[in-house]
This record gives sequence, C-alpha cells and structure tokens, in this order.
Amino acid sequence: MKNSLNLILDDVPLPRFAKVHQDLPAPRLDDVPGRIAEQLARPEFDQTVQAGQRIGITVGSRGIANMPLIVRTFADWVKSKGATPVIIPAMGSHGGATAEGQQQMLLGMGFTPENTGCEIVSSLDVTELGEVDGLKVLFSSDALACDGLILCNRIKAHTDIVGPIESGLFKMAAIGAGKHRGALQAHSRGLDKAGQMIQKIAPVMFKKANIIFGVGVLENSLDQTRDVVLIETDKIEETEPRLLEESRKHLPRLLIHDIDVLIVDYMGKNISGDGMDPNVLGRSLIGIKNPEMNVNKIVVLDMTPESHGNATGLGLADITTARLFDQIDFTAMFTNGVTSNGIAGSRIAPFMPNQKMALQCASRLTLIPDLTKSRMVRIVNTLDVAEVWVSEPLLDEVAADPALTQLTDATELVFDENDDLFPASEPLD
Repeated sequence: MKNSLNLILDDVPLPRFAKVHQDLPAPRLDDVPGRIAEQLARPEFDQTVQAGQRIGITVGSRGIANMPLIVRTFADWVKSKGATPVIIPAMGSHGGATAEGQQQMLLGMGFTPENTGCEIVSSLDVTELGEVDGLKVLFSSDALACDGLILCNRIKAHTDIVGPIESGLFKMAAIGAGKHRGALQAHSRGLDKAGQMIQKIAPVMFKKANIIFGVGVLENSLDQTRDVVLIETDKIEETEPRLLEESRKHLPRLLIHDIDVLIVDYMGKNISGDGMDPNVLGRSLIGIKNPEMNVNKIVVLDMTPESHGNATGLGLADITTARLFDQIDFTAMFTNGVTSNGIAGSRIAPFMPNQKMALQCASRLTLIPDLTKSRMVRIVNTLDVAEVWVSEPLLDEVAADPALTQLTDATELVFDENDDLFPASEPLD
C-alpha cells in the first residue's frame, strides 16, 4: 500500500539524461617513481636518511591518486639506504579517532604491507613540543620516535578554510600529525579560524619535530597526479602558498553552473573532508567556496565503503537516501564534527526510501513550475567529473559549449525493482 509520501512524489516527472564529456585541462605525470627519484638524487634530500634509521611516512585519510605508489617509492628508497620505513597515520580525528580505526582506514585504501613495503604504526599518543598563542603544539609520539619523518600530503584548496595555506603540508603537520588532540587544538577557536591556527602551529613543528623533508602531491582536474614536489623542511613555509595558488587552476569543476538539482552518487571521506568538495558544489559549511555555482538542490545517493560510516558533509545535501542513512557510524561522524567545530556538516538530510524518490523529492522542492524542464546534473562523486550526465533541457547549452561534448542520446533513467538507480557499490555505468 502506498503511503502519503508516495502519493506526493509518484507523479513528479524525471527528465531523460545524456552522458557528456567535460574537456578540463589535465596535464598528467606519467612516471611518478621517476619524478620522485630525480629529486631524491639531489644532495639536499639524498643525505637525509642514514643506515639503521627508522623513517616514518605520513599518510592521511584522503583517496589521493597514486598515493600507495608514492609511499612505496619512498619506502623503497629508505630501504636502499639501509633504513626501515613505516607508515604513520596522520588524520586527526578520522577513523573514529581510534588507532585501530585509522589503521583500518589505511588498509582499506590500499596501504597494505604488500602494496607499500612497510607496516602501519598507529596510535593517538602525542608529545607536546611547545605552545603558541595559548595553544599547545602536539605532535605524534610515534613519528617522534622515528629518526626522521617524511611529511607527505596533497596540496589543494580546502573544503572550508580560505587563505594562503589551506590543505597541504601545514595541515598535515598541525592536524594530521597532531592526531586527535592536535586537531582539537587547531579547531578550538572555530572552524572559521582553523586556517589561522594551522599557520601558527605548523611552523613550530617544522622547527622542533624531526621532519626531514616535505612531499607535496599536486593533482589535475581529473583527480590524476600532476606532479610530486619534494620540499626542504625550512622552505615549506615559503613554497606551499605558491603551490596552492598553482593548484587552484587545476581543481575539478562543473562547466554547467546553473543547476536545479545536482545528483551525487557517492560522498565519502576518501573523496573530500566534507564528503563532497565544496569547490565543486559551490556550497561550504562556511560561506561559499565557488561563487560561480548556482545549485538549487543537492541530492546524495550513497556513501563510499572507505568512509567507514563517517558521513561528515551530509549537511551540505538537501536530500539523501535510507541506504546512506543506514550506513552512518554516528560516533565517527559526530567525533569528526565536534573535533573540527564543523558540526553543521553532521546534520542529517531528509532521507527517502529509495533513490527514485530522492530524485523526485529534490526536483519537487526546486519549485520549478514545469518539472519536465528541470536542469539536472548527475556525477559519480566530486572528484570524478570528466564525464557527467545531464538532463535533456541542458543539451542546447552543451551543444553551444566547445568544452562539452554529448556522448550519448538522452534516455530515461532505469530503476531496479527497489526503485534504485544502482545496487550497492555499483556507480554509474
């Protein structure tokens, strides 16, 4: 028997969709190990590791392209020096703010001993290195127990922080290597001031911790490795802002800016700190990250397994599904939200019984007089935007834009017996 919600939504029409290619600039680094080896041969890096030492390599919670390979390349180099490499999880409160949870996150993302050539050393223990502006500077005790640490992270625009330092080596040090307690310190004056706190805390770590050099991973707009840059520790402060500005030119983005309903198949902590990148959505937990985007309603259909139930960022969506809701680990999500003072991201969007009703609900809530003309865009996630699916009313705009190419005819959405577009763990196509 149909309920009242069915009666409201059953007659909401959904448009036909066509697959479209977005021509985004995507310079790619094909030989990642070769690029790293070229820089490791330079004297300022070649002499940083000695035989018999134990060297840590930081890894965070994001699904960064080629990251297991990058870690493996550094691990092999450390071994060639007669030293022992280990992975140090550097992800603040992620993984439920537990040592086991963070280790499981990394193993699930492919950072296994077989793939990387080194074990994971995971604990939340920290050592105090000093104090700055009334904040304790806390650093991973496991990292400090090593003879040296390779500080490695992607340099990219942050989901909520705005400034000369956003997501990169500063953040990996202050929040990642600071573990849960360090992340609490960095966010203790509000999410809107976290960037300022990171810029104060990290330089103390650069001076007092055992970081032998930094590694900045740069990506193109298709989530592929564009470059890997080694940076001497005392030059991170002057180098990272420049690399951040350069990285802004290569952010994933949508070339259609005026959207009635944006459909996101998967959100996830391995995709973005907010599950969905505000630089793509146009929405942020703090203000607006991308003013070009004009999105009326956002519906997210599912969550990646790599998120381990942490649905932080769901608050950016207007509508979701019961499937996603049923996967939420509320302790992990709320721990992340409270730690970052970004608890708005942990709000639960209204969830529909299936994906069809989620799309119909989002469409109805746009208040468009003629829903058959709804401008809808569907993406796998906010990192994977090379190919998108657009509703038929957008096809004239696609035809007029040389950076957009229609790949298929417009067809009806096909739902299964549960009125879902895809079964669990199966994205578009």
